[in-house]
Amino acid sequence: MPEGPTCRVSYKADGQEYFVFADADYLQKWKEDKTIPLVQVVQSFEILHVPNGGNTGEAVRPAKGALESAFGTSNTDDIVKKILTDGEYKGGSHVGRGDAYGLGGDKGQSAH
Repeated sequence: MPEGPTCRVSYKADGQEYFVFADADYLQKWKEDKTIPLVQVVQSFEILHVPNGGNTGEAVRPAKGALESAFGTSNTDDIVKKILTDGEYKGGSHVGRGDAYGLGGDKGQSAH
């Protein structure tokens, strides 16, 4: 599993934004050398989206039918490759998993 800085890579399809979490360092290396195994690049093979279409809210796994409609397949490996290849890099070394989801690091805490 990747251990470098986490980033979010987003791809818009079918009016939705789909995303995966990746190791920022390995993502750049993978883009130049596709022989690097995806398992070294992504945090998990979990494809997510926010149902309300925004950048905030609870990220969920889309239905198989939604993936087939948006990507023409429900094959996770193919979709992850598409997102990593054509998606938009969001985040960097300072981004924690909560921030990468678009939720911020203090989710659930009240403002003072």
